Amino acid sequence: MIRRSARTTLVAAACSAVLATGLAACGTVQQLSAADKVSTAFDKLGRSKSLSAKVSVDATVEQIEAFGAATGAKIDKESASALAAVSLSVAFSADKPLKDVQPSKGAGNGEAPKPDASLSSSVALTGKDGASLVELRQVGERAFARADLAAFGSLFGEDPAELDAFTKDLPAALQGALKGKWIGFDAKDLTETGGPAGAGASPAPTLAPGVEDGLAASLKDILTHDLSFEDKGKQDGKERITVTAPARKVADDLLKAFEPLTKDIPNLGKLPKSAPSDVPDRNLSLDVLLDGGALSAVTFDLAQLDAKAGTATPLPLRIAFAKDAPAVQAPADAATISAEELGSAFGDFATGFTEGLLGSGAEGAGASDGSDGPGGAGAPLTDAQVKELTAGGALNEEQVRLYNKLGMSYQDIKDLAAMGS
Repeated sequence: MIRRSARTTLVAAACSAVLATGLAACGTVQQLSAADKVSTAFDKLGRSKSLSAKVSVDATVEQIEAFGAATGAKIDKESASALAAVSLSVAFSADKPLKDVQPSKGAGNGEAPKPDASLSSSVALTGKDGASLVELRQVGERAFARADLAAFGSLFGEDPAELDAFTKDLPAALQGALKGKWIGFDAKDLTETGGPAGAGASPAPTLAPGVEDGLAASLKDILTHDLSFEDKGKQDGKERITVTAPARKVADDLLKAFEPLTKDIPNLGKLPKSAPSDVPDRNLSLDVLLDGGALSAVTFDLAQLDAKAGTATPLPLRIAFAKDAPAVQAPADAATISAEELGSAFGDFATGFTEGLLGSGAEGAGASDGSDGPGGAGAPLTDAQVKELTAGGALNEEQVRLYNKLGMSYQDIKDLAAMGS
């Protein structure tokens, strides 16, 4: 819906600004009172035992269409309506402050990384009315999922009868899951992504001595020298602080900061020496809103990414935060399903859904003998196939191997990557 150059720039500029702003929680910026307020707000988030964030495009259908017309992105009314109607929410909770939660660590023996057992999480795609469209949760070693396929499909004008055709042969529990009922399964069955011939997950990379400290120092330096903070007074009863950064300089500095990691993290690949050409060579700004000293929201106008948009066609992206949110809990009525059932059914569904979207006669849709291209449906991927599927950047290795474990073929994943690029 928004062309790739805009998404690339958003990642390079907006996300880096948010990340660098978050580093203020380490107390590295004290020279400005506005920066000190942002530092304190992020610190409060880390001291909380639960946190939620909701990402949405804070614009009407007409505003989104106007943005598309101004930038040449060609956002049709159907896509604009879908974008205006949904939000993505993430939540985390633990039995201790979130800043004390340990990152996932690999066992070093080919086992999958194991997250901190105290951390529970959820991801949900919802309508602006709060109704859940797709939702995933993980509590301990159990994972849970549900979706409202009919409501999701209606956002894009899909015929409910055609969607039912994709699901009619699924097990009853999965049919229920696509109509809003919870299913539960062992999380480890999905996180232990297998390599070729069931080789298991790769051991977690180990950084060379001093690399992590060097990265932290570089990020602190970027925060200190690249970003500026300005107190803009009140907005809707909340304090508004504008964080400004030279987009291309920040992107270049981040690439230099992360370059030492490429030797120890194979999946990171070879980073470019300078920012992509579509990263604008100008200042970009985002607003941080504080409520009683606590972080309330971060907003970023996507129109800054395209010089053709201008101030007449704003497209604000909003991330609303809430600390001390309700803890993520396991649903009480989830139907249990095995990984084998889930993987087999998901593979069949994904294949049918992909063919329905792309057309069975699409170029490369499958081999003439029905084997669905290299490896056949759900066959373990080779290292060469994984490398090819991740080359475009739309998917990473962990996602590719997970989709393959769930029953998706090489061609299914290739089509999915093409849709996301």
